[in-house]
Amino acid sequence: MRQTFHCVVCGKKVELGLAHQACRHTCGSAECQAVYQKRYIAQVDRCRQNNRIKLLQSQGIDMVTCAVCNQQFEMIHHNHLKTHGLTVKEYKKLYPDLPTLNSRMKQTRGQGALAQSHYLSYLGKEPDHKLYEFLTGSLLGDGSLEKAYNKRNARYAEGGSNQKYLEWKHEFISQYFSCSFKEYLSLPHPKTGKRYKGWWLRTTVNPALTQLHSQWYNSKKVIPKSLILEYLTEFALIIWLCDDGCSSGGIKLYTLAFSEDEVKFLADLLKARFHLQGSILKNKNNQPFIRLNATSKLILREMTSKYIIPGMQYKLNF
Repeated sequence: MRQTFHCVVCGKKVELGLAHQACRHTCGSAECQAVYQKRYIAQVDRCRQNNRIKLLQSQGIDMVTCAVCNQQFEMIHHNHLKTHGLTVKEYKKLYPDLPTLNSRMKQTRGQGALAQSHYLSYLGKEPDHKLYEFLTGSLLGDGSLEKAYNKRNARYAEGGSNQKYLEWKHEFISQYFSCSFKEYLSLPHPKTGKRYKGWWLRTTVNPALTQLHSQWYNSKKVIPKSLILEYLTEFALIIWLCDDGCSSGGIKLYTLAFSEDEVKFLADLLKARFHLQGSILKNKNNQPFIRLNATSKLILREMTSKYIIPGMQYKLNF
């Protein structure tokens, strides 16, 4: 009588003589072999993990215990919690008083986080009024503050094709933050297939930028009125014009990312602070922008004559 066994995956009865030598635990189908191999690897990993835990315990290193299965670890990892149908966030909510890291892992992670906090070791200036003026003009224009959902701090970023202007911005902001400046090639244009050269500047993350991010962003970019009132100076206005302005055929300041009420606030402030008057118009997509009148153009020309900004002669010399 031939010996038989049951596939450990699907339960199918298999005659031993008909099974391949390497498939003595499965029926031989590709699906069952894949499942069995995955289970086997997981079993080997658990065995290796258990041996490592025993070794660490023999050295006097403390462990944390999973509240669901009572297994011990240095760190309760999300991969382990997946086996219980939980995420780390859900586990912490269920067991808020239980640790997920042992003391050694806490120390290691703390040192790693400190090493990654470049702003702590960067010998730049402390953020001052001039920096916030620069950032105000930039954030009204093409600049942005980036903050990943799982990160604590934000960074400043800006890209474009005007190399000289971005190099000047990089030089300015590098006085305060560690900042990279890289060339990139765009994706092919959907119609022409052409690719265009550009440059990106990005700072490292910094708590000062995180504070600004919380004021400038609320699911989208907004106008933080208190900051604008404090930091929209002549210098900030020039940066805004360089970033998102147009000086040909009348001065236009593009404010397409903002609401009509926010643009009205900006227009009123330009009038009150700089005597720049104009009107709020809308483009074909119903997005508002500011167009200054001829008298305001003369006033702005006098302002721009005080500044020499590389790559921006075509905008400032009007």
